[in-house]
Amino acid sequence: MVDKMMVAYGFANRSEFIRAVLRFLFLKPEVLEEAAVFPFVSPKEKSRKKIIAGFRKSGKYSPAFLKDLKEGLAESDYFTP
Repeated sequence: MVDKMMVAYGFANRSEFIRAVLRFLFLKPEVLEEAAVFPFVSPKEKSRKKIIAGFRKSGKYSPAFLKDLKEGLAESDYFTP
């Protein structure tokens, strides 16, 4: 994968590619923070009410699913009422 990216982005060798990646990470440490937990990134929205409203508004979810979602979110310490 490194070799493919190195060629695709025009780096002279792996070392140059790795150095560029490290420089980028030093400038944007939040990228590394997200990568450390990927794909389990915490949702930015913490309001249970807003989350349920968004799901309901989409019209894609059954009342039973919405009820289960509401109960699950209520059990979590992460989300607010």
